[in-house]
Amino acid sequence: MRKGIVFASFLFLVACSEKKMDLTGNTPLKINDFNKIFKLATLPLTISDTNLVKFVDTLKIGRKALLQFVPDSVVEEIISLKDKKAILHPILKIEKEEEYYLLLNVSYPTEQEIAVVAFSKKNKYLGYKMIASFEDLNKNSRKYGKTLFINKEPTFLVEENKMGEDNALTYEKKGWAYTDNVFKLIFFDSNKKPASSSVLNPIDTLAMNNLYSGDYARDKKNFISIRDDANPNKYLFFLHFEKQDGNCTGELKGILNFTKNKATYTEKGDPCIVHFSMEGNSIRIKEEGNCGNHRNMTCYFNDSFDRKRKAKKKK
Repeated sequence: MRKGIVFASFLFLVACSEKKMDLTGNTPLKINDFNKIFKLATLPLTISDTNLVKFVDTLKIGRKALLQFVPDSVVEEIISLKDKKAILHPILKIEKEEEYYLLLNVSYPTEQEIAVVAFSKKNKYLGYKMIASFEDLNKNSRKYGKTLFINKEPTFLVEENKMGEDNALTYEKKGWAYTDNVFKLIFFDSNKKPASSSVLNPIDTLAMNNLYSGDYARDKKNFISIRDDANPNKYLFFLHFEKQDGNCTGELKGILNFTKNKATYTEKGDPCIVHFSMEGNSIRIKEEGNCGNHRNMTCYFNDSFDRKRKAKKKK
């Protein structure tokens, strides 16, 4: 009798341990338990529209479950409350020394999206990025391909290739990484030509009263605009170039603090460093390097431009 009671108790404990986790979010979840539904990733790996199904788990995660660990506004960006047809699935977990990443699949009737959510080792939410999307109509296409490559860093590199009607191949590569408390674009390369023939200058209408303020240009697609800021030595600038017949482009916007005739662009968290020097009515620009998140990979912020004369105001 006693053995029977012990055996029954054992079966009860086993049944409890095998009880499925409620992922609807209607009951409280512990984040460590939630993380267990994500398989541990072995890096590097490549995900595409054709092999995504191999990585995605069939488990469904409710919005309410994700809301227990991720801010409301972020969950709304990942899977909108209004979109009743979207379904959330776990993909993989990436472990690093100081943080970990959860990859989620947002499944729509005709599209698959991948979101990456970063957490600290103490399970504090750090940030997210909608990293890639795959449209079902392009699946198995011979003229279109998209892949998500994740290396050991991890860097999330999205590569898109498209064959045009003239059999010309266009490509675009974007690399994202979590650094300085945010997901940043750290790599960009493309041979796509700009869709617009005109360049929008975001500081065009600002004041030009200080010594170096003005427009310095070779043409409408290769120029730098410098405008007044808080004091006579501080300036706003916008730099744009298009080289190699428009196949290599770059843009940079920021603040310059001049000491005599020299200034350097550098921003916290941005590896890009560019030096500027004024020589008479010309400006010389020299890139120190690591500016790949602001330009294509085959050209640099190395140039010089002459100052344009200010247009006379009509009386």
